[in-house]
Amino acid sequence: MLQENVFPDEILHLLRLHMVNPKASSFADVDLTKAFRKFDPGMQGMMVLSDIPEGCTFEFQGRFFMKGKLRRTRVLCKEINSKRSYLIPAECLVSNVQLTMF
Repeated sequence: MLQENVFPDEILHLLRLHMVNPKASSFADVDLTKAFRKFDPGMQGMMVLSDIPEGCTFEFQGRFFMKGKLRRTRVLCKEINSKRSYLIPAECLVSNVQLTMF
């Protein structure tokens, strides 16, 4: 299955590296996840949380958050309605991104 007629070269190379020492999930392999997203037509209107600046508001799983500080692989975000803090993976997809002015 790991052949050039199945996958583009960019993904094929990363898949071969991934298969040598696979992570617990494919999402844990950040480089592989980014490569797959380049070829995903469903990325319209979506952004990666790590690509937006701190202080922006965004929607994730139907709730609105404000982006905070990065903590290793997750971002400490505050939910707008409840004011509770949550750690959200930095590589997750978010929508409705709005810049917040301080």
